[in-house]
Amino acid sequence: MENVSHPKHYNQHPAGIECIVIIRHYSCDMANALKYLWRAGLKPEPGRDDVEKEVEDLKKALWYIDDYKQHSQGLHCTEAKSELMQLYVEQVTGHSIIDITKGYAANIALAMGQLLQIGLVVDGIVYTQYRWPVILDDCKRCIQERIDHIMTED
Repeated sequence: MENVSHPKHYNQHPAGIECIVIIRHYSCDMANALKYLWRAGLKPEPGRDDVEKEVEDLKKALWYIDDYKQHSQGLHCTEAKSELMQLYVEQVTGHSIIDITKGYAANIALAMGQLLQIGLVVDGIVYTQYRWPVILDDCKRCIQERIDHIMTED
């Protein structure tokens, strides 16, 4: 039952934060992008190389970011400054962005920190940071850098 209700690959966060505690407060595409970044490299699949699986999870995160942007989901959000979004994230999830991104590779931590400020649901209103399309492009660049780094490692 632990594999269903509390899978190991969503509970290995250095600060002991479980993925669902964070993503339940996000719109669908952002929740899925965060989920795939969260578990990248942590969910083994029999018969598949761990590196190959990590890259696949990172590519899935990219797909959800593209889907969010392609369908202009941010246009249906209330825009807020970064400082306010950071405060909202902490109030709603109970964790700061710094705590949530702790322990991840630098480029993934940066992408996660930015994604955490997009698609956050607060009292039924979806909030996003100003300039969300530019921020999403930056997130994609960070994730692609991680993929490139993984693919060039020995």
